[in-house]
Amino acid sequence: MPVLDMSVEEMEEYLGKTICPRDFDLFWERQKEIGNNIELKYTITKKKFNSKTANYYEINFKGIDGANIYAKYICANKDKKAPTVLEFHDYKGASRSWHHLTRYVGIGYSVIAMDCRGQGGKSEDIGNLKGSTVCGHISSGLDDEVENMYYCKVYLDGYILSRIVEELNSTDKNRLIAFGKGQGAAIALVVSSLNQNIKKCSMQYPFLCDFKRVWDMDLDLNAYEGIRYYFRWFDPMHIREKEIFEKLGYIDIVNFARKLNCEVFMGTALLDTVCPPSTQYAVFNNITCRKKHVIYPKYDHELNNFFENENLKFMRFER
Repeated sequence: MPVLDMSVEEMEEYLGKTICPRDFDLFWERQKEIGNNIELKYTITKKKFNSKTANYYEINFKGIDGANIYAKYICANKDKKAPTVLEFHDYKGASRSWHHLTRYVGIGYSVIAMDCRGQGGKSEDIGNLKGSTVCGHISSGLDDEVENMYYCKVYLDGYILSRIVEELNSTDKNRLIAFGKGQGAAIALVVSSLNQNIKKCSMQYPFLCDFKRVWDMDLDLNAYEGIRYYFRWFDPMHIREKEIFEKLGYIDIVNFARKLNCEVFMGTALLDTVCPPSTQYAVFNNITCRKKHVIYPKYDHELNNFFENENLKFMRFER
């Protein structure tokens, strides 16, 4: 594992350095209530694919601030309700290709995959926030009200989508799964904590966790670089360090982990320098519901077919 990280024995006991704001639970209860009270506004457009086994759709819906959010939706060409996977993508990217997502149809599942606002897909980020937007989404909105922070909006976009999924004719509401890698893992966890109808949450190398630990390891690079640049530009003497990390606590998934009430599966690679293993352990160790953690000692932040196989087993529902 990276030289700067802990031993596995230490990580198995580690709960993180994350600061949890005093009103964290109250804040997210209010945000969830806002998400519940929003009228669901969405359109579903069928794609003209020549397939006898699946139907393909594009969904456009209004996010938490009225932004247009895009998602791909695929369901089996059968008049029956099926387990549905809400899939979220890794940082800076977009939802996977239609071809890739079709794999779920092979096991009789539906899938809906959201593009995160303002990243590599078709969802828009309409901005309207104070502060810098030049580098990294972690710090986007950090100088504004908490509810205007970028990831507060993304988390609620995902929650709104989970409400839409429950309305779709092909959805078995008793068999909902949230899944993601990196950034997508973080969104899957948060959406699962907000929507108690989600029965399973699957994550690989979660991002957006234990920011203070990443900072102390000097690994605030790549995906976490927004933290480093924010301090360099706006607090070079680190006078506001505690205040800033407390505000980041509103979007740190370590603080959401204890709110989960579903079955959880998580994969961690011990050579991951993008999302340090200790930060991932902090998430897992704070989960109190039924859970399983699979460890890959010589893998980095990368595709892992062994995890893919185990994840498929986890997603199966016993009839």
